[in-house]
Amino acid sequence: MTITLARVDDRVIHGQITTRWTKARPVQGILVVGDNIAHDELRKKVLKAAAGNLKIGIYTVEQAIEKIPQGVASDKNFFLISDSPQTFAKLLELGVNFGKTLNIGCMNTRAGAKVLGRTVAIDEKDYNAFDYIEKKGVNIEFQLLPDDDSRPWDVLKKKYDSL
Repeated sequence: MTITLARVDDRVIHGQITTRWTKARPVQGILVVGDNIAHDELRKKVLKAAAGNLKIGIYTVEQAIEKIPQGVASDKNFFLISDSPQTFAKLLELGVNFGKTLNIGCMNTRAGAKVLGRTVAIDEKDYNAFDYIEKKGVNIEFQLLPDDDSRPWDVLKKKYDSL
């Protein structure tokens, strides 16, 4: 079927994903991609528990090159989630098509990041990844919840540049 939501969220799978986004977009499973996530056994257990009755696959970027197209070719709908925009930039660089829109959720404050708004703080690596993703023809929308207004990358990019 398709990837019904491609999303960056530093919490990956949590209540807003399983209660709000699943009501707004059809989904039978969640594909989680991130080398750091795939190699963290405790985090994988927590994410599997958080997914509830949704099927979940947790993959490295290398594994995702094969798994994402398999998911798209199946008869199911998937969310594709990573905790980093760099992961999505890498997937694009490797030729993986995850759709025309990348949704950005919670990216909390961390060292070296500039705060751009409620729950959005990005650093230079994030900035460069967003620029790359947009140049590859993917629309970037910052939207915490499905009923929130989305904000495009160019608006937040200007804010980042002004700080």
